[in-house]
Amino acid sequence: MELNGRSDQFGGSTLRVIYRYSIATAFAFLVGLVNVRFGAVYALGEYIAPIGLLGFGAMYSNRPEVLGRWCNSIVLSGLAVAIYGIWQFYTIPPWDAFWVEAVNFEGYLGILEPTKMTLFSTMSDRGPAATYLCSCLILIALRPRTLGWLRLPAGLLILYAMLLTYSRTTMIQFGLAVILYPLLNRGVGMKGVVAIVILALIFGETLLQRLPGSATASERVSSIGNIANDGSFRGRIALLGYAFSNSLSEPLGLGIGSHGLASRVSTGMKFGQADSTGYVEALRTYGWIGFALLVSVFLSLWMATRVIMEAEIPDANVFLFRAWYISGLAATFSGGWFFTATFFWVLGGFCLAQSDEIERDNSEQYDLDEGVQLPIGQFQNFTEHPPA
Repeated sequence: MELNGRSDQFGGSTLRVIYRYSIATAFAFLVGLVNVRFGAVYALGEYIAPIGLLGFGAMYSNRPEVLGRWCNSIVLSGLAVAIYGIWQFYTIPPWDAFWVEAVNFEGYLGILEPTKMTLFSTMSDRGPAATYLCSCLILIALRPRTLGWLRLPAGLLILYAMLLTYSRTTMIQFGLAVILYPLLNRGVGMKGVVAIVILALIFGETLLQRLPGSATASERVSSIGNIANDGSFRGRIALLGYAFSNSLSEPLGLGIGSHGLASRVSTGMKFGQADSTGYVEALRTYGWIGFALLVSVFLSLWMATRVIMEAEIPDANVFLFRAWYISGLAATFSGGWFFTATFFWVLGGFCLAQSDEIERDNSEQYDLDEGVQLPIGQFQNFTEHPPA
């Protein structure tokens, strides 16, 4: 409602994306209320958060210092998650042991002994913890001046904690984001990327060997090179086919709250319904219509970055978003991380607002070329911000 009241501050592309996402989410919530009742309310927060984050990024697109403070806050919270997670890994606090036993994650997360359990920090599972840490690591590696002098020590701690989750998906996502950054952005940041790759080649194997449970870590990393024959990978391929066939009989989807821990709130099941790939989860949550709206949202986000790149505006936030976006598409094959990727949506709103501004300036330029009389305010804005 707050964003709707400020709709005059947004351009056309921004409004269309916010409305399409809102419609898809509202419909999925109603379906979830019917199917899982209170479970839909329990899970709603993470699905509606992107609406406000898109609006926030768009409203403050002309104030880079606000985005900088937001980014630093996210990374500092990731640092706190990493520090607690490392302490958790080496001590196994009783409250964390209670959680693991209560949700029956023993075995899945390892043995409830120091250094024999997978790190999950303050999250409900190792997957969300790994995803959040990976997002923070991407910000540190690819966004200049993040955290200032704390950048290097924070990056090392977050990397160490992420490795203790033994998540291959986040390793792949981080590696893809780093490699794709200069490839998608006309060579920008090539020297930094080369430096990161060289450091990984020199120290990567040594770091893995020094990790507690190094055999597990090395096995997880080495399996990436032969991922097509991995049982987990093949299982996700099978799930895609299974979900597609099920979606034909569930065209409206199952609704928000029908997957993961939220599904236990209403059903009391020992195991919540889980889909091992983000695309499957999105399709079964939103149904065909909602899923199509989501696809249009992500296409609009990418097209906004293309408009900015074609205008040849060098902006580190846009460069970061493009690399994060493509690596995220690959990561979604494993899990649905997009809905909880806080700063990703802020950057998405920023890109939409910048794209709207460029199109508005181009429209004013066209009107001037055609000899159309413009209001004084518009002409002044054009002279202060001439097109490239």
